[in-house]
Amino acid sequence: MSFLKDLRLQFSGELHEIHLVNFSVDPSEIRPYLPAPLKLRLVDGRALISMVDVHLRNMRPASKWLPLNFAYQHIGFRVLIEDAPWNAENANKGIYFLRSFTERPLLAWAGNLVSEYHLESAELVNFPAGLEMRAEDRFLKYHVAGPNLNPDAKLQALQQTIGAIDRAWSVDHAQLKKTQIVREKWPLLPMHCTRFSTNFFETARIEGVFKVPETIHYTWLAPETVQELETLPAFTPTAIAHA
Repeated sequence: MSFLKDLRLQFSGELHEIHLVNFSVDPSEIRPYLPAPLKLRLVDGRALISMVDVHLRNMRPASKWLPLNFAYQHIGFRVLIEDAPWNAENANKGIYFLRSFTERPLLAWAGNLVSEYHLESAELVNFPAGLEMRAEDRFLKYHVAGPNLNPDAKLQALQQTIGAIDRAWSVDHAQLKKTQIVREKWPLLPMHCTRFSTNFFETARIEGVFKVPETIHYTWLAPETVQELETLPAFTPTAIAHA
């Protein structure tokens, strides 16, 4: 039922309890899972994954044929990519969803029919200031403590990089597609990361965690085809778990 993706749906909703857990990995670990023509954006020679942990509420498509309104917790491994050549401002502000997770299997199935999140089912255990996620034999844990009021230059640069993200890229039906993210504000508050561990990636190294201390109203515009591709590369996101 991939025809549902051809509907080019626009979604709006609210973002609550947002944490952005940013960690870097060796490029060789994830480069095979990034479909061409997308290329990794490297920071100090490493690929940067900005994991979003967010509670989505009042999510709804802009379609009278789908009078839906749903909510769920979304965990997404978003890898930063080089997308300056495809944008008028000639700036890198894009991400690609390597994998995403929810604790609701039915929603994961439905979400993959209409989006390119690569949604999978996982067990999520929330703490007052952190999360533990498990999917089969893989896990990720993080905990944070109160705001970091004196971020160093490296963390400030990371904050600027993550704060600029406003588009997501996908490859589907031999087409390169861009989904623009529209929001009025995106206030990132640096936090102290007191614990981070994962075996989703062998070379993961924590770089910084940010919290968005407000409810954010946002819209994902309908995907726009930017480039027709001659061939569609084979790609299986779940292969990362078993590499």
